[in-house]
Amino acid sequence: MFATVATSDGSRDGFTVTDDATTTTTVDSRDVETRETAGVDVETNVDAVEGRSGDGSTTTRTTTLKDLLSRGGEDEGACTGAEARGKFYPASEALILEIEHRIKSRIGFGWARWGDAEMAASARDGSAMRLVARALVSKSATPNCVLNVGVHWLCNPGLRMQWNAAAEGIDQEDTASHSFFFLPMGDPADDDREKWRAKGIRGYVDVIKESERKIILLGPPHVAKLPFLSDATFIDASGSGGAGDHAADDVVAKLFEIGDAMKDPPIVIMAAGMAAKTAIVSGQDRINDRGWGFIDAGTTLDGYAGKHSRDYNDPKKYCEKTKSRARRPGDGIERWTAPGVCAGLGIV
Repeated sequence: MFATVATSDGSRDGFTVTDDATTTTTVDSRDVETRETAGVDVETNVDAVEGRSGDGSTTTRTTTLKDLLSRGGEDEGACTGAEARGKFYPASEALILEIEHRIKSRIGFGWARWGDAEMAASARDGSAMRLVARALVSKSATPNCVLNVGVHWLCNPGLRMQWNAAAEGIDQEDTASHSFFFLPMGDPADDDREKWRAKGIRGYVDVIKESERKIILLGPPHVAKLPFLSDATFIDASGSGGAGDHAADDVVAKLFEIGDAMKDPPIVIMAAGMAAKTAIVSGQDRINDRGWGFIDAGTTLDGYAGKHSRDYNDPKKYCEKTKSRARRPGDGIERWTAPGVCAGLGIV
């Protein structure tokens, strides 16, 4: 598929995603003309989004996710002011509810995250991560994908400079980013779980299960041991987290091969660094036309697998919260944590 990103001078950034999921810069304007004339430019196909309901019917969405996000006022936080390029919008409960609706109704979506590591990786002109960043902020290039930005990092002058470098020249009116980060999973380690529940947000784990959606899981081997993802088709994405390495391309190619063979459009849950972002941008036809869902879960899964990879995912705290917050039989340690993790920490 082909996607273009509007720039402030009226030209287009272009990139081609080939069948093997490699991402390259398009420099010949004739390539843009040919693909747009063929009617596959994403911009020409955003008026309606159809998803298979699983019973042979289709559900149509006339509003894209980025249109829904940008209906409200812009984020006026200290870190997203005039010095940060692009338009940012505050945390949207309506958007999260729409994602859960799309999971149930088999309507495509992409949920991507952008933090300090991604800002640094996109700083180099011409890098694959920069091309991905420019696509993900664009309303026209990725209409049914949401880029969730850890905006507190934009208060750091160096990281803000890197963000701005990646967004240089983009048409600001074509941008929409979400001042948010992780899609609520509905897990007990989330201190906001009850707040989300009160607002009708179930968390994507329960919604996927109740909707009988097929899951493809991209990540390191330890996440394959998680009980709540035991039915997932696992793809080892070890080593694919770098900025633009070919390992990410290979993982995405394998993902598409497996998912395309499924009768039901899959939900792809990813703890896969660069491969997660590449998959979302590369999968625009699968999102817009075929009902695939992509969730960039990142390191939220690590704590349940016994890996203390960030300050917020301490396995011991995960185990303690999981034990104390179980709402019903089957909602505790045995559901959420990999076998032996909590017992090894003395929590049973």
